[in-house]
Amino acid sequence: MGITHDVKKKYFCLALLPLLGGCYNETASYMVGPEQALTIVREKVYPWDEEFRRAIVVMSRPKCITRYKMPPDSGAIGKVEVYDSGDGYYLLKDKAGQYMANLADCSMFAVDKKVEDPGELKGAFDKTPDQPPRFVFTPAKSQPKAPAPAPINESDKVTP
Repeated sequence: MGITHDVKKKYFCLALLPLLGGCYNETASYMVGPEQALTIVREKVYPWDEEFRRAIVVMSRPKCITRYKMPPDSGAIGKVEVYDSGDGYYLLKDKAGQYMANLADCSMFAVDKKVEDPGELKGAFDKTPDQPPRFVFTPAKSQPKAPAPAPINESDKVTP
């Protein structure tokens, strides 16, 4: 008595399952507000992929959600810093380049020239040191505010 075609097909499918073990997909988000976010998606589609495919998802609900490709990362690109450039624009910066995202219309474009004043650092997307590492957004440490200047008394003013 031989093995039927259906049984062979099932064993073949079971034999392929270990190949799917290398597939990997992770996301991390910076929530700008309750309906607005910048999300980075990293994925390895096949176990033999050496690089992560990356994308930025710019979301401003209910108006728009758009996904943009980023250069792939073989592990050398590292963290992606996020800066608030004002008026709904956010600069995302890594070793591969700079990208300006606009939350008003979910647009994004690559920035060719180095931005001298990117704005306020909000944090960075990066891998954690845990084992196995996770991809997360870590907020920037808040800068202590400078103390307000002491009020000037009328008697301290010098008149010419």
